[in-house]
Amino acid sequence: MSGGGGGGDGLESASLVRHSSSGGRSYMSEGGTMKDADGNSVSGGPRGSTGTPGNPDIVDELDYVESDVPLLSQFHEDAIQQAGTGAFQRLLLMVVGLGLAADTIELFVVAYVIPSAEVELCMSGTDKGWLAAITFVGMMIGAMIWGSLSDNVGRRRALLSALFVNALFGIMTAFMPTYGIFMTTRLCSGIGIGGGIPIVFAYYCEFVSRAERGRHLSWLLVFWAIGGVFTALMAWAIIPRTGITVVLDEQHHFSSWRVFLVVCSLPSFAAVIGLYFMPESPRFLLEKGRDVEAIMVYKKIFKWNNAQNPGAEYQLTELELPSGTHRPIRNHNIPQGVGKNFISDLSYGLDQFWGLFFQLFLPPYLKTTCMLLVIWFTCAFGFYGLSVWFPEYIKLLKSETYDKHATIIRDDIFLHQVFNDTRLDNVHYINTTFNNVSFNKVVFNHVLFLNCDIFDSFFSDIRSSKTFFRSSYISHNTFIDTDFYNYRFQNCQSDNNTFRALVPGCTLDFDYNIHYKEIFQENLIGQLTIIPGTLLTSLLMDKLGRVRILSTSMILSSVSAFFIWFLDSKVGVIVFEAVFNFIFISGWNALDIASTEAFPTHIRTTAYGFLSAVSRIAGVLGSLCFGQFIYSSRAIPMLTTTVVLLLGGLVSLKLPETRENLL
Repeated sequence: MSGGGGGGDGLESASLVRHSSSGGRSYMSEGGTMKDADGNSVSGGPRGSTGTPGNPDIVDELDYVESDVPLLSQFHEDAIQQAGTGAFQRLLLMVVGLGLAADTIELFVVAYVIPSAEVELCMSGTDKGWLAAITFVGMMIGAMIWGSLSDNVGRRRALLSALFVNALFGIMTAFMPTYGIFMTTRLCSGIGIGGGIPIVFAYYCEFVSRAERGRHLSWLLVFWAIGGVFTALMAWAIIPRTGITVVLDEQHHFSSWRVFLVVCSLPSFAAVIGLYFMPESPRFLLEKGRDVEAIMVYKKIFKWNNAQNPGAEYQLTELELPSGTHRPIRNHNIPQGVGKNFISDLSYGLDQFWGLFFQLFLPPYLKTTCMLLVIWFTCAFGFYGLSVWFPEYIKLLKSETYDKHATIIRDDIFLHQVFNDTRLDNVHYINTTFNNVSFNKVVFNHVLFLNCDIFDSFFSDIRSSKTFFRSSYISHNTFIDTDFYNYRFQNCQSDNNTFRALVPGCTLDFDYNIHYKEIFQENLIGQLTIIPGTLLTSLLMDKLGRVRILSTSMILSSVSAFFIWFLDSKVGVIVFEAVFNFIFISGWNALDIASTEAFPTHIRTTAYGFLSAVSRIAGVLGSLCFGQFIYSSRAIPMLTTTVVLLLGGLVSLKLPETRENLL
């Protein structure tokens, strides 16, 4: 019953409602009964029949007339099939896909920015942790507020405002000079993109027929992976790749990482521009009683999809809309300014959220809501937890290898030597004497002076990272333009030393070994493997169903987690992450689609927003927990991932299949 690429070939076979040949038939009740123009009941026959008793010439396919499905959903399905699938859906896919890509960018941009921003904004370890967490907090708030806002003021208006907030504050973040206001703009940016995600899926799926929904939403999810690839490539092209170049770049008026933030805001801006020319969801308009506007949208879709057939005409009119139907929401008293400015959207969205939210925990939605809550929580906890563990574990492996290859200089004497415009990297001086030695324009990286004697030496224009003097005797030395702050001298004896022009500003000890190459490789390869996994899912989603794919993916991901025990190299970690993402993404995609289809129009984005908010909380908890597993046995993340994902997989087996649901 697909509408076809151009939308014209299948018009007669797809139509539930006949214009002239149907004798004036229209929908009249929720019970699935059709009446003719005189009000006489007409039976449609069994599901799938192609004729009516007494008049075999009239063809009325009633594939979507079911007693338990509201007539508005039946009418929308028929109308969107007549409008067809083609150029309009492809254009809309690109527009909302950019909005979905912005979500991935918002998640991964922090990992690339922190190594550079921590120098300029003087961020401690705690500050960096909060910077990562604030994005999830913003997404959680935005998902709840804009989800309910979308169910009240419209998909397009709410999505426009959410993405505009994300883009605007994303740009503003690049210009923030201090940590406090930088965090504030990051929070607001997260609120915006968090609000966009629940709407993107509902908005797009309401332009696609039931038979093609799974495939099209899977294509949409490809953009989530594309966003991650875009972020990695832009980071590689713009941000400095070594610690010392980060420090030097900080001296510029507008650092590279700030340019990177501006570039990463462009997809949101592009999505906003594209959405400005897109129509409101016709299913939402029907739900709100704006029937004429809905018909105009169907006609617009039909016109786009039949651009090469200008003589084709759309068959339905507003006169054939179902009459006497119950509209779950008919609230036209929307305060002025809603959908136009950030504060009004937040206030109104919060007011409306609770009324719609409580419906999720009442029959007939209670059981589905609870099961989806468990599945969303376990998916996010496991996925985001491992997303933190993978790069941090790679850094640990690199650090252990780095430490093993340290150069050890023991019981030696340096007399009247000059170190000029050079770099000392990973060197340990033990029981060594420096007498009348000159260090000029030297970078000290992971250098240790242990039980050393340093006399009459000269240090000028020095930059250092993880460099310490321990239990050493330091006498009659001159330090000019260095960053040798007090904490670098540990349990040392000092006598008649001169310190002049210490490097001003932040005194925190930044690690020059940022392992940027490893971050890039790990993120890029991990995101690239999601693309074929999503494309494979698009071929199977409508054939196998959401529940089967979801449960299979989560259980297989749970089993694959046992291989974490064997990860003892960087290559092994990257390969395992690629395989894990390939398996896991199918289940995540199925969960996105099932969550969109599981609830009726009037609470669809409220439900998705709530589930998304719960997943952000789970993401924060997963990140915190797995962050504590870095230095522990690999058995702990292995067993945690296995148990959590297995729980979600078993619960998903009880989830109702949504493949046949009408919107």
